This record gives sequence, C-alpha cells and structure tokens, in this order.
Amino acid sequence: MSSQVEDAAELPPPYSEYPTELPTHFPIASFKPAPLVSVTELQAHLRLLGAFHKLKQDVQSQAEGIATTNKELGWVVFVNRAVYRFFEWTAATWNKSSPALGEMYIPPLDVIMVWHTYLLNPRAFFEDARRMSTTYCTNLIAIEDMPLTLISSLIDPQTLDPLPPSEKRQLFFEQVSQMSYHMPLATDYSDVLTLNCPFCAHPNPSVRWVADGKSGFAQTKFSHTCEQCGESFNKSNIGVRRFCEEVTRRRTGERVFISETLLHYLTGTRSEDQSVEIMTKIFKWMDAAFQVNQPIPPESNVEAEITTLATALRYDYLELSDALHRAVRPFEAPDRTRQTPRIQRISVAYSHAGLASLDLVGAVLRQGAFIEKMVELGWTQPGRFDLVSESAPLVRSIARYHAFLDLMATAPTSFFVPTLDIVSMIVSIQDQFSFLLNASTFLMSRTWRGIPTSSNRIIIEMTLFNISADFQTTTIVLRRLCSLRDTISLPKHGSPASGFPIASVVASPIQIQNPV
Repeated sequence: MSSQVEDAAELPPPYSEYPTELPTHFPIASFKPAPLVSVTELQAHLRLLGAFHKLKQDVQSQAEGIATTNKELGWVVFVNRAVYRFFEWTAATWNKSSPALGEMYIPPLDVIMVWHTYLLNPRAFFEDARRMSTTYCTNLIAIEDMPLTLISSLIDPQTLDPLPPSEKRQLFFEQVSQMSYHMPLATDYSDVLTLNCPFCAHPNPSVRWVADGKSGFAQTKFSHTCEQCGESFNKSNIGVRRFCEEVTRRRTGERVFISETLLHYLTGTRSEDQSVEIMTKIFKWMDAAFQVNQPIPPESNVEAEITTLATALRYDYLELSDALHRAVRPFEAPDRTRQTPRIQRISVAYSHAGLASLDLVGAVLRQGAFIEKMVELGWTQPGRFDLVSESAPLVRSIARYHAFLDLMATAPTSFFVPTLDIVSMIVSIQDQFSFLLNASTFLMSRTWRGIPTSSNRIIIEMTLFNISADFQTTTIVLRRLCSLRDTISLPKHGSPASGFPIASVVASPIQIQNPV
C-alpha cells in the first residue's frame, strides 16, 4: 500500500489546458511584481537567436574562403572579425543626440551578436561601461539596454535573414566605424586587419586573420612581427599594454579604475573608494619600483611612462599577475598555482586584445552551444509561437521562472542557494552560468517531481538576459530573493541536472572568501 502511495506521488499532475496570457502580477515571497519578462520579448529574443544560428549556417556553407576546407575555423574567424567590428563601432564618436536607441543606431547582425553576448556577462559589461570616461565607456552606457523588439523587427520572420538596412542606418555605421556595413561571410587566407604594435605603437596594416603555424590573429598561437620595430607581438602583449596605458592615464589625473576593482565582490555595488583602496594595495610593489601610485603632470611623456612599465612587466599578463601578488604576499615568492581570485581575474582581464575585460570571442563561441540547444528544441523555428493559441509554452515558462524565484525566496532553509557574489559571477561568465542552470534544474526537479524542466532552463537564461543589462536592479532583486549565506552546496560544474544523490550535493560546499 505504501509503495502505491509513493508511486502516485511520483506521477506528474493531470493535464489541463494552460493559459496563453500572462497574469498582471506574480507572487514572489511577499512581493507581487509585474512579470519580469513578456511573451513579446521572448518571441523577439527567439527570433534573434534563430538569426544568429542562420548566420552561422550561412558562414559555414560558403563556396569559397576558409570555410570550404574547415567549417569550424571559418566560423571562428568570422566571430573574431565580428568582435573587431564591435570594438571599432563602440570606440567611435557617435554624436548621438537621442537618449533612446532608434533604428539608425542598430549595427549589422554580426555586431549585434557580439553586443548580445557582452550583455550576457552583466557584471563585466556594467563595470566596463563605468570604470573610465572614454568614448568606448560612454557608448557602452548608451547600448546597455538592448531594444530586442526593435532589433527583431529588422529580421525577416520567415527566413531569419537581416532585412536590408535603411540608408540612414547603413550610413551611420559606416561613417562612425569606417568599415563597410556588409561584412563578407567568407574570409580568405589573404585577408588582413590593422593592429597597433604594443611595443612601438606603429600601425601594422597587414596582420593576417589566418596564417601558417596557427599564428593568425583569429588563431590560438597568434604572433606578428611589427613592420616598424621588428618585434614579434601577441595578444597578451597587447593586453598588458592596455593595462599600462590605463595605469598611466590614472596617474595624469584621469578617472580610471582597473578592471575587477570597481564593483564590490559580494554585493556587486559600485564603489570608487573601494577601487582606489584595492589599487593602492595591489600596486605597492610596482609603486616602489615605478611610482605607479604617484601622480604625474598631464604634459609628461606619457608614452615613455607606458613603455617603461610595460617593459618591466615584459608585456606578459603572467608577469603582471606576479607583480600584483608581490604586493599582496610580500614574503612569498609568486606562485601561479596559488593565485588569489581577484588578482587572477585582473590579470586575465588584460591577457587578450580588445577593449572589454573578457574574451568576447570565446564568449560568443560558448553562447553558440546554448543557441544550438534552442534550435534542437524547435523554439527558434520561424512562426513557432506567432499565434496566441500556441504561446502557452512561453507563458508556462515565464510562470515557472517566477515560481522558481518564489521557491528561492520562500524556502531558503530547504535548499542551498548561491550568495549574491556567486550569482553575479555565474551570470557574468557563460561557462559558470551553465552551471547555475544545471543546479537550478536539479533543485526544481527535486521540488516539482515529474514536471519537465527543459523550458525552465531556457526561461532562466532568457529572462536573466532581458533584465541583466540593468545590473544594479538585478542585484537588488537577487539580494531580496536569495538567502545570503557564506557557503553554497550545488552540483559540480559539468554535472548533469539529475542523476546524483542529494547527499553528494550537501557534502560539497564552496567556501566564499575575500578575493584579494
């Protein structure tokens, strides 16, 4: 008899028609907020993801160029070119008068893809936009609220190809970026880009995307011999040069905060005083040797100061890490196997080319794995949810997402939930974000036995994307909903969402520590 009761408890609830419209409010603990995401936003987001997948297919099916012999390399090169174009677009002066992003300011689809992925790393995006007063930072603030509905309207709903741009839209992009609006889908082995040498700052206009020995800019062993000074440089050299430029500009009185110092590691709130305190601490060793904490007049030979510091660090992000560690652990020899978390993140932020504090190429490629899953589920298929009568899966997913938030808020003692800084980190780093999704699915499957949770995984990522641009608001929501603890016990990264005993979860807490 008892076994029959247990079997009945495992059965899913009886089937009933699900509503196709959202309620006006959802209960989350003692709150009753309006839905955090709408069906229209999800439809727009799904169309955009479908367009990214179609773009990848088009690149890999080209009858000429690199993709004809190596489809994966063809896509990697295309993503590298897209990231390069994104930086050219965001670093340009826009002369933007309207506070809203109208159609004229929307870039081509390849640049939108990079922009979208950057926003999926909200902590990095938020800090990058506010830690300096450069044109790049100003433009990041202008685009931190992606107009999904507008962008989806610029995509053909049937073919998922981008619609031809208006004359104003194409002209704006080409004028500010000095590049063609239409990027070729095929890249040839002879195609090149221009990079400034980190050693002498001379422009190198003949850097190849793909070269022998995997030494092209889009390859893992990038190396190029400067056409002016003859020095061979790589992406780490470029990144450390950027670090030295920022440190030196700070010495001249400019408002500059080094990556991974502006946001509080636990609350995610911005604190310039904390950043100054951290920089003063971790720059002690370099300050003793190169006075990096000492101001210099703006009319000083800034380039010489930059070069002197970069040369001392050997233009190597690992040497930069060692220098920072010497300040924190002055009585220990640098040990690259025992790096403190924050200093490791700081050095990695300056280990690659580009203006972002994360490797956007790697982030876009990782995001592709999630898009593939969406395609396999059929959710990006044109017209899949166009009819109101067919929107029940989206409504159900939104409802279950809010129920998940309510679960975290009302049952904090029943499950181990992540602290704020862990949540912020997880939604900031795509690999670790997948870890959150696995853990969340596991918790829900334990609570809602027999109820499918694949749609919950989807809505968690998509909803976090829709609200993550406003990092401070997201932080407040998560602080209210999550139990703030000092430990977290969740499945290991890479573990399946089900199939492991609850004891193994409880037995492996992750200790939270001050990262400096």
